[in-house]
Amino acid sequence: MFQKIKPKKISDEVYEQIKSIILSGKLKPGEKLPPERDLAIEMGVSRTSLREAIQRLEAQGFLYQVQGGGTFVKTITNGILDSAIEEFVKRDEAIFDLMEIRKILETWGAHTAAIRATAEEIDTMKRYLDEMREAKEKGQIGHISDANFHFAISYGTHNVMLIHLMKNLFYWIEKVSYEVRSRMYTNPESHEALFRQHTDIFNAISARDPELAYDAMLAHMHYIVGELKRIYKKK
Repeated sequence: MFQKIKPKKISDEVYEQIKSIILSGKLKPGEKLPPERDLAIEMGVSRTSLREAIQRLEAQGFLYQVQGGGTFVKTITNGILDSAIEEFVKRDEAIFDLMEIRKILETWGAHTAAIRATAEEIDTMKRYLDEMREAKEKGQIGHISDANFHFAISYGTHNVMLIHLMKNLFYWIEKVSYEVRSRMYTNPESHEALFRQHTDIFNAISARDPELAYDAMLAHMHYIVGELKRIYKKK
């Protein structure tokens, strides 16, 4: 009836610990693990045991390796969404479907970040907002800073699933930002409107006002949808 208890292999314990850290959100998608030698010393295990654990985590979709670049945390929703998104983007209305999803996720995200974000996370949002200001003043598009600002808000929610979902959607968020900003390139008023909207979102989050943050993000999403409709109508 009863079986002997088998002690866990060291590699199993390493696997469980790293997986737990990823699922808790302490290691976020895109973050790099310490070098193998340093990590083995920190965990007090052999490099062989560490490699076994990392290979298992790679096979299960928690980590990925860049040749010559190290080991990184993978978006845990990646395998679920990859094939769906591949089909999704073939549709004419894909970008508007994306905006509907963003409206749901990002209004909640702004509301929650206003409650949960740390001072450091708010500083990160401010840094990307400053980058957007610099891009505006130099007549640059600034789409990457824009996307990073939105992703920084997801970090501020401390909701691990939202962070991974947003990371998975990051390319498409950047694409929308580029679509809108590149066509507004010669219109300083439009660029100013975008910057003002992001400033309103940031000010509400930094003021710890969740309702205002929600409303500011919703207004921004409505504006982007309006611009996209105008842009695609011209095609």
